[in-house]
Amino acid sequence: MNRRHFLTLTAGLSTALFGLSTAQAALPFAFEEGVHYKKLPDTARALVAKGTVQEFFFYGCSHCMDMEKPLHEWLNSKPKGVALEQVPAVFQSPAWSMLARVHYALKSTNQLTSTHAFAFDIFIKDRAKPKNHQDIADLLAIKNTAFDKDTFIKSYESDTLNADVTRAAKLSAQYQLEAVPAFVINGQYVTDLPMAGSHAKLFTLIEQLATK
Repeated sequence: MNRRHFLTLTAGLSTALFGLSTAQAALPFAFEEGVHYKKLPDTARALVAKGTVQEFFFYGCSHCMDMEKPLHEWLNSKPKGVALEQVPAVFQSPAWSMLARVHYALKSTNQLTSTHAFAFDIFIKDRAKPKNHQDIADLLAIKNTAFDKDTFIKSYESDTLNADVTRAAKLSAQYQLEAVPAFVINGQYVTDLPMAGSHAKLFTLIEQLATK
């Protein structure tokens, strides 16, 4: 969602139809810094373990939802030593903070795996316009009958999530992100689907950068 994504969405989706196996079977791609990825300046980098891949996303972003399937296919075949952390991007809008808090409330109540996809659904497929987190909880409960609404609301309203949301906002700014979904590798390299050119190239690039 935002800027470059609208310019190359068609190319990215058409290439994705060939599946992630293309990346494994094809010869290595020649990636260029400044073209397929950017290297962050020293002041913008974060100290993370080698092999850390951070995906920044937003539940209100259709491109982020479209990334879910190829992302999870890649997770099933990614190299050992490469770890994914999904981070809700937080920019200068209350909606970004609210949906980041939704993510961390789901995570802290052990409901992320079962409800993550439904969070995208209510905003993208259903085009719902909840006014607050209680409305979101009601919508998620309709989607997932096993959803523990009361526990979710209690977690959402707790002060313990403040640190998570603050960190997400700090990293979103520190990494100089302009769009989502975006991937930051080893806390120093940034890429996305438009820069990489296709899902196959994106995940091949991520693997190469993760092992640098």
